[in-house]
Amino acid sequence: MSGCRQDNVPQAAPCDTPGVTGQEIAAGLVYPDSGLGADIFTPLRAGVDARFGAANAAGGVHGRQITYETRNDQAQAAVNRAVSQKLIEEGDVFGILQASVASSGSADYLAERGVPVVGLAVEKVWTRYRNMFTFGYSFTGDGAVDTFGRFVQEQGGTRALIFYNALDATVSPQIAQQFTTSLAAAGIRSSSIGGDNDPSPDQIEALEQRMRAEGADTIVGAIGAEGLAEIVTALRRNGLPVKVVLSGSQAPSRELLAQYGSSIAGLTTFTSYRPLELNSPAIDAYRTNMARFAPELQDANQTLALVGYIVADIFVRGLQEAGACPTRQSFIDGLRAVKSYDAGGLLNAIDFGADFGKLEECYSFTQVNAAGDRIEVVNPNFCGRRLG
Repeated sequence: MSGCRQDNVPQAAPCDTPGVTGQEIAAGLVYPDSGLGADIFTPLRAGVDARFGAANAAGGVHGRQITYETRNDQAQAAVNRAVSQKLIEEGDVFGILQASVASSGSADYLAERGVPVVGLAVEKVWTRYRNMFTFGYSFTGDGAVDTFGRFVQEQGGTRALIFYNALDATVSPQIAQQFTTSLAAAGIRSSSIGGDNDPSPDQIEALEQRMRAEGADTIVGAIGAEGLAEIVTALRRNGLPVKVVLSGSQAPSRELLAQYGSSIAGLTTFTSYRPLELNSPAIDAYRTNMARFAPELQDANQTLALVGYIVADIFVRGLQEAGACPTRQSFIDGLRAVKSYDAGGLLNAIDFGADFGKLEECYSFTQVNAAGDRIEVVNPNFCGRRLG
């Protein structure tokens, strides 16, 4: 069991709910601890530790400490279902935090049993079941928004080329299509070209030829940050003027900045949460709690650590809304009724009811500075509108 439990806390009234005692509420955390994405998700668990640790240090939720146990789903749907089912039927947990790319494996099972699920909406299934809560649907949500097109237009882009991972049959092409729709809504013509997530020199050359032939001044990447950095560096080395570089991936790491420097200046990314580069009381509180309750993570300025912290905060908020004697249904109903949730200032406000399953209209945009040695905030709350 994890969760930075505090000893000698008052005991709440007994409650006949799975995973709930007079002193504790038990949760499960399912994430890939081996296989695809294992290293990526390690900071996320530290973020969960920090948020639950802070809640427990403040007396818990309605007098109960939050504990959790982890399960490794190996990023496989079948394993995800098996470990989630075991947590419910043998582990006696109240709800589950899903930090996996394979949460679809257990989604129907958990929905049928009315189990609260909080996590990352990296699959379309998160838009289907109302027991599943997340803070952003990115490109898994229904419909489209013109936000990205508006942003490119504001930055001076007039014609775009979208590069996507042709080996990814699901996520990357869907992201590319969302970008296409968004750009068109802002009056920006675009075309797309497929390649590898780590593009080869031949693929980069083909992209450059397309950009020159079409007069494109904007490159949009539906691939990883490193692959896009390779592309932008090559284009600029060959003298191709690029006004706007927009990435659907996370911001470049310190290592990437050190490697590419000013050659990737202006590379822009966006998030549903407030960037860590934005100084605010909410970010200060996050860093304080990370240092206190998750000191094993030496660098708290990692995207997945903040994401884990927010996911855990949503779970805490659900417990608060569920009342002194929480049931799974009161958690779901109470949290779904929250209309202006911002994780204490870490998010742009969302409505768990009205925004369910829909792409966000507002994002925080950051970009690599001119020197190429740090990330700077362009706009912490740039908004467009939903289309259709």
